[in-house]
Amino acid sequence: MGTASGGGIFGQFLSKYTEEFYLLFRVIFAILVFLHGIQKAFLLWGFPAGANPNGLGALVDVAGWVEIIAALFIAFGFLTRLGAGALCVTMIVAYFGVHAALSPIWPWPHLYPNPPDGGNAFVAHGGEVTILWFIIAGIIGVMGSRGKYALDRMIFKKEVL
Repeated sequence: MGTASGGGIFGQFLSKYTEEFYLLFRVIFAILVFLHGIQKAFLLWGFPAGANPNGLGALVDVAGWVEIIAALFIAFGFLTRLGAGALCVTMIVAYFGVHAALSPIWPWPHLYPNPPDGGNAFVAHGGEVTILWFIIAGIIGVMGSRGKYALDRMIFKKEVL
């Protein structure tokens, strides 16, 4: 069996195009985050569901704008680590301020299968997307923009943060 850095046709292919795959990973993730931020900031596509149950108000708007800006930073590879870090903080606030707060078994809402509101906590209040986005943003924060497909490398000839 070949590895990404070793033998095998697939491993050689992955090794040859590592920067391109990482760019694709960053851009796809950034598109998802951007759309989610647009949804929050402009109250689109059925948001807010439940009419802001925790009374977060302006914090939801701030989170939306942080997601929009962080997504642009991550997609274009400009201040990538800063954008990823801001997104990590936003996901922590989202998890503990919204998802875990809605659970009768705080802070593990995904362990409560049938919440009193009749929904499904694993889907509606579990915060799995929030956890995954925190992990992905953390990985991007550690790795930075990587390689030639980064705006800060094109402008400054190095990664800024």
